[in-house]
Amino acid sequence: MKYLNKRKINNIFLFSLLACLSLLRCSNTSLYAQQQIQNLSFVNSTQKSVSLPFKFINNLIILPVVINDSDTLQFILDTGVSTSIMTELSIGDSLLLNYARQVKLKGLGQGEPIDALHSSGNSFNVSSIRGTNQDLIILLQNVFNLSSVFGTRIHGLLGYNIFMNFIVEIDYSKKIISFHDPKTYNYKKGWWIFQSGRKNESLPLIIHETKPYILTYIVMNNGNRIPVKLLVDTGASHSLWLDTFSDTLIKLPEATTKVFLGKGLNGDVFGKLGKISEIQIGNFVFSNPIVAFPDSISAGQSRGLDYRNGTLGAELLRRFNVTIDYPNKKITLTKNNNFNDPFKVNHSGIDIETPIPELPYYVISHVRKGSPADDAGLRRGDEIKYINNNRTYNLSINDIYEFFYRKPGKKIKLGIIRDEYDFSVHIYLRDFIVNKNISK
Repeated sequence: MKYLNKRKINNIFLFSLLACLSLLRCSNTSLYAQQQIQNLSFVNSTQKSVSLPFKFINNLIILPVVINDSDTLQFILDTGVSTSIMTELSIGDSLLLNYARQVKLKGLGQGEPIDALHSSGNSFNVSSIRGTNQDLIILLQNVFNLSSVFGTRIHGLLGYNIFMNFIVEIDYSKKIISFHDPKTYNYKKGWWIFQSGRKNESLPLIIHETKPYILTYIVMNNGNRIPVKLLVDTGASHSLWLDTFSDTLIKLPEATTKVFLGKGLNGDVFGKLGKISEIQIGNFVFSNPIVAFPDSISAGQSRGLDYRNGTLGAELLRRFNVTIDYPNKKITLTKNNNFNDPFKVNHSGIDIETPIPELPYYVISHVRKGSPADDAGLRRGDEIKYINNNRTYNLSINDIYEFFYRKPGKKIKLGIIRDEYDFSVHIYLRDFIVNKNISK
């Protein structure tokens, strides 16, 4: 299927996961040039702003989107994506596409580039914002599984085209996002001034091929303070991702654990988790952040594309209310109630998914070797029936993970169904990335 002209696609099963999509690139570089002529604006030309609530799952923002008069679809807001991506259509979903042609996509993972469709000339609606002549990438292979991972229907990723024409305020504390006309938006006085102890701070954004970056510092466990270039990625649920191959001073911490980091565009992504001493974002300092270090094979396809050292993800961003200003190339961070939250890590070794999204039916999708879950004999495919005294049919995926994020040493009782047999196990949460030589 090489060209589509106003052709309707029904019931295509396209699956996806996440985080690694920020490193997606297309073999056809003309997509970047086409972005420059796209435009989104308010339907009412006199409107100055619009605010709407968003769903917030696993640190990620989910917005309602209509494409070419489709039913309402759910897209993750992702600053790491240059061109919006359709990752999945479910039974009953339909989408009218314009002028599609086949392309190859590369990204994180250990496999080969995948096939996709590049469609241009589409219309997008997000609340009272409408855009025409929009590009859309449609994945044609079962690469990810976003709907099952998040427990709700996820159809794609909304990227650069929603940011380029607006000043975007993300209120992570109230779960409200606002889009403002840059011509009428007024910053509060003093927000651009760098003063220690202030609740607000603005930093310059570097926009490179539609993606936003900041220059900041990390402090390694040996005390080395290293300048780094980080992608600001609202579509990555982790706190920090560092590439040890980007700078010889960025080294793996002494205490790390080999883990499955997720599914990338070109296959599974493996690496290690560890803690570094600090990350400094302007004058904001976070101690002992949990950092993912992808291995060389998983990151090989995307290494060196933009001279970045890593990615700043939503586990850090959610500690602020964030104003992203592409037109003026700056980002403003305002402390919110999440600022002093401990960094979340799964102390159980279990990943879960919902085979039938939006139904409270949860199964184990991955068990980390040597983890408490592995020690208890849990396996991939086990159904979780209850946690402690809580039946899982009353819980969301976020609720279940909150049990796994509890402090090390906590005991959790799981009710399991395996091959029609019911049994229960106890797991004792354990911190597997304690680093003894973190610099104070």
